[in-house]
Amino acid sequence: MKTIIRYNSFFAYSEENNRYFYTEFKDGVNIIYGKNTSGKSTLVQAINYTFGINDEKHKLSEVLTENIVFRLDFQIFKSSTESITIIRDSDFIFIKREGEPIKKFFGVSGNKSEEHKQLKTYLSELLGFNLFLESKGEYKLGSIESMFLPYYVAQDYGWVLILKSFRGLDYFRNFKFDYYDYYLGLCNEYDREEKQRLEIEKSKFETQIRFLAKTETENDNLQLSKLKDEAFINISAEYIEQYKDDKNKLLEKEKEYLILSNEIKFSEERRKILLAVNRNIKDQKPSEDDCPTCRQRLPSSLEKIYEHFQDIDDTTKLIKSIKAEIKDKQGNLNSLKIDINELRNLISKKYSILKDYRIDNLSVSTWIDNKANVRLSNIILMQIGEIETKLQETKEELTKFKTDEDLVQERKNKDAHFINTFYQYLAQLNVKSFNENYSLYNMKLFPQQGVELLKTLLAYYFAFNKLIKETTYVHRLPFVMDAIFKEDVDDDNRKLILSFINRNRPNDTQIIFSVAESKTNQKTAVEYNDEYFNSSANLILINTEKERAFLTDYETKYDYLKKETLELIE
Repeated sequence: MKTIIRYNSFFAYSEENNRYFYTEFKDGVNIIYGKNTSGKSTLVQAINYTFGINDEKHKLSEVLTENIVFRLDFQIFKSSTESITIIRDSDFIFIKREGEPIKKFFGVSGNKSEEHKQLKTYLSELLGFNLFLESKGEYKLGSIESMFLPYYVAQDYGWVLILKSFRGLDYFRNFKFDYYDYYLGLCNEYDREEKQRLEIEKSKFETQIRFLAKTETENDNLQLSKLKDEAFINISAEYIEQYKDDKNKLLEKEKEYLILSNEIKFSEERRKILLAVNRNIKDQKPSEDDCPTCRQRLPSSLEKIYEHFQDIDDTTKLIKSIKAEIKDKQGNLNSLKIDINELRNLISKKYSILKDYRIDNLSVSTWIDNKANVRLSNIILMQIGEIETKLQETKEELTKFKTDEDLVQERKNKDAHFINTFYQYLAQLNVKSFNENYSLYNMKLFPQQGVELLKTLLAYYFAFNKLIKETTYVHRLPFVMDAIFKEDVDDDNRKLILSFINRNRPNDTQIIFSVAESKTNQKTAVEYNDEYFNSSANLILINTEKERAFLTDYETKYDYLKKETLELIE
């Protein structure tokens, strides 16, 4: 079942400076407009950041100094419709789903953190996303950036190079091929994992033949035979001592985990209380308000007013300190969890031999069998036979998967489909034909520059979006393009681009794009909407007068939203 996401509204609030931003999104076309550097890109980047895309953090460095809480309300359409809220407060992310407790992720600022990995897994399950990418010789679930990449064009590199709207994706081996194969419906993680399993089995078989000594130490039957043989009594005693030591280590780690979990819970409760206290202090002004307990007028002396603001400052510092403390402790908790799982696996694997030893009834016949098992060559031959059988079974299973030749042919078919649409779109945008043939899988730098390059990339993004819509399992996100007039686009090309967007925009998702508005432009965003979108587009104004104007002074009409947001993160 295909998953479709629809954005409803976005809210950003700085409690520290009492500044905010709020907008709503509609079905169809959404146009973000305002003066250059007013904050249009900030809105687009902030939405990505809210989902945990840390690649946007350096671009948002200026506004993040105001300690902003970001909130996105959206709907997800599968077999049914569900409303979801995701909130990001610095390193913390909170996700509220209908009928479920709030899901919390503490310490997501680093993509390699355990919490960020859990967030990635959670979002992938939510979206039905199963792209696996190769890293350090194994396939791992694709990054959050790879979930958003087909639907996002960044202002900087997005209009220069394909697949570059987010940084760091080149880190994955063969990223381009795995990315296109997944989104075009040619290959999924199961195909690759099955092939990888065969290679691992084969490698294990060859290793056991070459290293007989290693085989001896890894084989449970041999170890059990040694334990039962009187010549290995001392070795048995060493196994028991090692078991006791490791078991004690595990108990200590589990005790530390329990204590640390309680400390985190206690810190969370302190944070909730301090947030409530902080708001109450801010709301009770000396000489203007009454004491909430005795109803007497609060003191108005200079000394008391100073103490009032000092209390606010102290409480704010305590909140920041506790948030940092929770993040550090959560990281330690995740490390402890990894250590505990490793110890449990070690004990389960390494000492399963002892369990067999305790339950096995030793007799003359079993003693003779144990002596026979010690014959290393026979054991090795038996293992080789078992592995060869498994290897043959795996090869037979692989015959049902696509061969390399099949995959190459399917890529050619999809390539032809893409190129046909791509060239149609280039013609609509009046882009001159290329002197060389282009392939999706071997796409090179486009030879155009300036406006021609922008229109070429626009044709690419729309053609790819249309193509992946046909893939039944691929999720669909709002199609977001930042700064569609990035270059010095003349009025004729502006008309061409807007007409193209309206004619070819996806009909199953929202489309969101930003345009700069200045006195030098012949037309305003309102006029563009009237002329090219039949006045049906949703206009999102940042600011047409000021620069760096993403946040403005808070308005009390959003008190309900502010209150609910702050309560959710408490």
